[in-house]
Amino acid sequence: MSVGRGIWNRGREEDDAMRIVMTGATAGFGLDAAERLVEAGRALVVGARNPRALPPSLAGRVDARALDLDRFASVREFAASLEGERPIDALVLNAGLQLSRPETGAESFERTFAVNHLAHFLLLDLVQPLLAPSGRVVLTGSGTHDPEEGTPVTPPVHANAEWLAFPDRDPTAERSVRKAAFRAYSSSKLANIMTAREAARRYPHLSVMSYDPGYVPWTGLGRANGRVLSALASMVVPLLIKKDRSSTIPRSGAFLAALACDDRYAACRGEYFSVRGTELKKLDPSVLARDDEACRALWDDSARLLGMGRTGIGRGE
Repeated sequence: MSVGRGIWNRGREEDDAMRIVMTGATAGFGLDAAERLVEAGRALVVGARNPRALPPSLAGRVDARALDLDRFASVREFAASLEGERPIDALVLNAGLQLSRPETGAESFERTFAVNHLAHFLLLDLVQPLLAPSGRVVLTGSGTHDPEEGTPVTPPVHANAEWLAFPDRDPTAERSVRKAAFRAYSSSKLANIMTAREAARRYPHLSVMSYDPGYVPWTGLGRANGRVLSALASMVVPLLIKKDRSSTIPRSGAFLAALACDDRYAACRGEYFSVRGTELKKLDPSVLARDDEACRALWDDSARLLGMGRTGIGRGE
């Protein structure tokens, strides 16, 4: 698939009506994707920590609403604000957090897991009933979820939700602070991919997929490491990984926008797409991500951690 601004196969009238809800739309390749969606005439609802401080390219052009993924109450408030409005055609769960050391976040959970997985898991459950019958869901994962990729990021070794939420209970926890932070990130991305696969099983009327944007320098994802280290990583990491695993903000943004809108992705059932060089390819995720029972367990255990019921969740059912 080529990268460009004219990448969608819909008529103008349908474009104008398409409604998309998105997280992670204010920086990096997420911002690039959001700009493309707006230019294509989509009605974009953006969840942002500070809706009044949008990038100039989005200000006044999107419906920005308060969403702090560090607070589950904020996630519920954001979802509630969408109720009673016209159906949502696509839900793009793109926001991500990468820390330099493990931290405690919402509800005393490990922060990376809470923000990257649990908050998006909750938002998916709450917004799912508001999606159009033929709606789609895109979750941004990462190639770091797969040990066979051999990335510089410490890979996951399991998808046990309780251990990921409370690393002090995990007998396999990394002792190195740096490795523990890396593994928290890669494990959260594994959880995103597994959530997509299980959501496709539980919501067969929806199109669901996960997305690996490749390594994209200069996005600000690693800003917790400080400006200098973050800049060094953007320059050095592309030299340490396979050549086709490094991408750019415009390339990964274009592919994310396409997954949200292009008719070619309208019938996905949990597929995993990854940027490889200049192409977007459908690939098999890691062995663990393909374990159906592990995906079911992650879903149910995540719901339990959030105090939800096993099947319909977020509202205390």
